[in-house]
Amino acid sequence: MQMRLYYEKQIIVPTYLVLFMVILTAGFLLWTSLEVMSNGFSTMAIIWLIVTVSMLLSMLVFFLKIKTEVTYDYLNVGIFKGRTVPMGDIQSVVTEEFSALKDYGRYGLTIGRKGHAYIAANTNKGLRINLTNGKSLFVSSKRTFEFQNAINAALKARKC
Repeated sequence: MQMRLYYEKQIIVPTYLVLFMVILTAGFLLWTSLEVMSNGFSTMAIIWLIVTVSMLLSMLVFFLKIKTEVTYDYLNVGIFKGRTVPMGDIQSVVTEEFSALKDYGRYGLTIGRKGHAYIAANTNKGLRINLTNGKSLFVSSKRTFEFQNAINAALKARKC
């Protein structure tokens, strides 16, 4: 069965970081413009231009999102294609609170002290998905109750 039980899309980069990067990049852009106007395309102006372009390119990560989908057959979580976990490989799920920076060191797809994780911005709860092979996977969510119910419904349907 391919019926979707749950779907969530979450941003990776926190809002405060986006704002900081926009202000910083605007400052670099202004500084580069002043450097080019006063000295032409000097070595320093070219360096500032490279820094500014690098900042603009790094801001592309702001558009990435973690997508989580649960069907009766699988859990798929990831940024692009994602990781697909068949429902038969899931043993149990538990809701957990976490701190992205303390527990995993960053946002996005990461491997921390507690294993593989998909951490979205502006969340502090998620599901620890215990697999039949003894490993676990953590997925943050703003709607943990719905997410857990969808997985439990899929697991229950497999047992019937």
